[in-house]
Formats: sequence, structure tokens, C-alpha cells
Amino acid sequence: MAPIGGALAPLRRLLDVRREERGLFLLLYVLLTLMVLADWVGKVGADSLFVKRFGVQYIPAMYIVTPLAMLATSALLFAVIDRIRRRTLLFYYIAAVMVASVAIQLALPLGGPVLPIAYVFAHGVKETIYLLFWVYAGNLYDSEQSRRLFPLFAGAILVGKILGGIVATGLADLIHAENFIGAQAIGFLACLVLIALYRDHLPEAREHRELSGHRPAGLRTSLQSSIDGYRAVASDPLLRVLGVGIFFWYLLMQMGNYLYLLGLDASSTLTTAQRSEDAFSQVYASVYTSGSLVALAIQTLLTTALVRRFGVAMALFIFPLWYLLSFGSALISFNFVTAVLIQLGERVVVPAIHRPATEMVYGQVSPQVRPRARTFLSGGINALGNLSAAAVLLASAASGIGAATILGLASILSLLFVLNTWSVRHSLGRRIAENLASTEGELRRNALQMLPGEGAAVPAEALRALLGKPPQDVEAGIRLALSRRHRSVVVAANLD
Repeated sequence: MAPIGGALAPLRRLLDVRREERGLFLLLYVLLTLMVLADWVGKVGADSLFVKRFGVQYIPAMYIVTPLAMLATSALLFAVIDRIRRRTLLFYYIAAVMVASVAIQLALPLGGPVLPIAYVFAHGVKETIYLLFWVYAGNLYDSEQSRRLFPLFAGAILVGKILGGIVATGLADLIHAENFIGAQAIGFLACLVLIALYRDHLPEAREHRELSGHRPAGLRTSLQSSIDGYRAVASDPLLRVLGVGIFFWYLLMQMGNYLYLLGLDASSTLTTAQRSEDAFSQVYASVYTSGSLVALAIQTLLTTALVRRFGVAMALFIFPLWYLLSFGSALISFNFVTAVLIQLGERVVVPAIHRPATEMVYGQVSPQVRPRARTFLSGGINALGNLSAAAVLLASAASGIGAATILGLASILSLLFVLNTWSVRHSLGRRIAENLASTEGELRRNALQMLPGEGAAVPAEALRALLGKPPQDVEAGIRLALSRRHRSVVVAANLD
């Protein structure tokens, strides 16, 4: 038995889920995988039909309509996030998506506005899946658990995309792309069944139980609650710089995605409309699947070790640096290889590293603000980034600006993204130091758990100022962080 246990040790380190966590983790992992799989099939179908029947030239217009729909969705969720149980909200959302998928599938033969509606719906479903899942799961785990489990949940997203790509590629020859949204409805029905069967095993978020007695009632009170929530998010220094980073994230991602779609449309034009639609969906799904496989390998083998070794603050630099290098190389020579490199930022770096690292930052935000912060930044600020990308693309099309100018602008924006990430690192370090002295137990515990990996980001003078003040366990963590930063002789001299 010992050799077998030794052989399994590396796998246990990669899948660092403790015995008491396994049941809930597995349930959430399967649920997230199924939701992403179902949505991915519907999204491939909606994108294929829109590009081939409506025209790729209208994609920038959809970059305006879709974020507007997401802004409305974000505002609605922001208003109700503290009034409805997170678990119940997730259930209602899945049920609504299933019903809407059936309705859109039945209406597709009508054509016309149904195609852009299907496009907006598919992309909105994708973003809202991530938003509601992280709002729910993000408040079930502390910072130590998040560091171990969030990369694995990011892996569930990748597994869903991989399986969705495989399913979409296979279904293209069986039912054709025009029936993919109906297949999506079946997938979300399976999610409903899973939740119904294991509902008792899905707990409520901690802070929802704490705040459940303070739900606002009435339209005026609800509106005032939303305004207060926006103020709380906007007044938080860490959330402000994080929000700017999320804006750059989606602005650059949408600009790169449009260039990719142009090339894919040109390479998938065949003799008949149906063959073109099916070819587009197959290539689209294949590229996503291969990218997701690479991302899954990185997430499984490297992400947790990377975050543990260098910290969340340093992991956040990988994505903006990738865009700076890929857009810069495309500016020198824009070809198939450099276009794919830009696309890999969204398909590999974001799901494998950037999203789980970003979600860990929220652990340093007060639990009273955290759900609305996720809702506003992930549902609202990303929509503003998409709107800005649409404005740039529409303006460039109207003025005849070429790809080189767009790539130059993207390179400059990528540099600003890198600089903003430095501000996020600085703000995160300051926040960890503040939370170490917090009277709120969860924040203090999260800061202590995050300190070993973020010690280089936390100002040394802020740590030294806390010595002798916090509880004994916090002081021990501070001394350990200081000893890792400096040579033991220097630390001893300073502490004496």
C-alpha cells in the first residue's frame, strides 16, 4: 500500500481538496462544468448563425447591444443580491435560461431580429454564469481554501468548454448549428435536475445568513440600498484599482476577439450557407477546445504552485504582459500566428490564471460589500469595457482606420494595463496589512492566510508597525513574512 500511496502523492498535491471539502467541491465542480458545457454549445450555435446569416460586419454593433444588456442584468442583480438567497438565485437563473433557450430555439425559423437576440442571450448567459457562480462559491470559502480550490473551479470552466467544444463539433453534422440553442436547453435542464437532487448539500453563503435580517423592503428603500452599495464599492481603494484593471481586461479582450472573428469568417466561407455555418462552428469550437486543453494543463499543473510560490499579486501581471507582448508582436507583423497569440490571452491565460487570481482578491474585501463588488465589477465594469471596445471598432470602421492603428492603440492600452496591475499589487498589499489588524475575524483570518504568498507586496513598515498589537497567531505570521523578505540577521537587528 505504501508504494501506491507514494504514487498518488503528486496527484493529491495537484488536487488539494481535503476530505471534509470533497462532497461540496465535487457537486459545485460538476454543476459548473455542466452549465459551461450547455452554454458553450448554445454560444457556438448563436455565433455561427449570426456571423453567417447576419454578417460579421455587424459584430461591432453587437459589442454595444450585449454590454448594455449586461449592464441592465448587473443592475438587477446588484439590487437583489442581498435580498435573495444565493442558492435560490442560482436555481432561478438556470430555470430562466432553460425556458428562454427553448423559446429562442422555436423562434429561430422566423429569422430577422431573433438572430441578434440569440447572440446577446448566449453571450449574456456566459458572463452571468461566471458571475453568479463566483458570488455563491466565493463566499463559501476563506482565503486559504480559495487559494487551493479556486484554480480547480477555473479548471471546471475549462472542462466545460472542452466538452462543449467536442459536443458542438460532433453535433454540427447531426443536428446542424441552427439547433444548438435547443441542445443548450437540455443541458440546463440537467443542471436543474442536479440541483433538485442535491439541494440539501448546497449550503448558504456565510454572510447571507448574517445579513438575512436586514433585507430592504419597498422600491424606494431598495433603490437607496443599491445607491449605498455602489458608494461602498466605489469608495474602496482596492476595488477602484481592481475595477480599472477589469475595464482594461474586457476592452482589450473584445478588440482582440473581433480581429479573430474576421479571420475565422474569411477562412470558413464554403459553397452553401449551411456548410459555411457548420464549418464556422466546427473551427470555432475546435480552436476553443484546443485552447482550453492547454489552459486546463496549465491550471492543473502550474496555477496553484504559481500562486503559492509568487502570490496572487504577481500572478495578476501575466495577463496584461501577455497582451502587451502579443499586441506588440502583431503590430510588427499581423498574421495568423500573432492573431492566435492575441486570442490565447482570452482562451488560455484568463481561465487558467487571471480569473482565479482575480477572484482571490475579493477575499480581502469586507463580506458585507463582497457580493455586490463582484456583481458590479464582473457584471458592470466588464460591460463598460466591452462598450468602449465597440466604440473604438465602430469609429475605426467609419473612419477607415486600418488594423495597424488598432493594434498600436491596443499596445498602448496594454502598457496602461500593466501599470494599473502594479497599483493593484500595491493596494492589495496595503489591504492585507489593514486586515491583519481588523476586528472582523474573517478579514483578519483571510489576510493571515494570504500573507505568506503576498509578503513581498505588503509594505515592511506596515508589518513592523503591527508587531505586538494583533493576536499572537497574527504576530507569528508577520514575523515569518518579514523573515522571508530579509536575511535573518537584518530581521533580528530590526526587531531588536
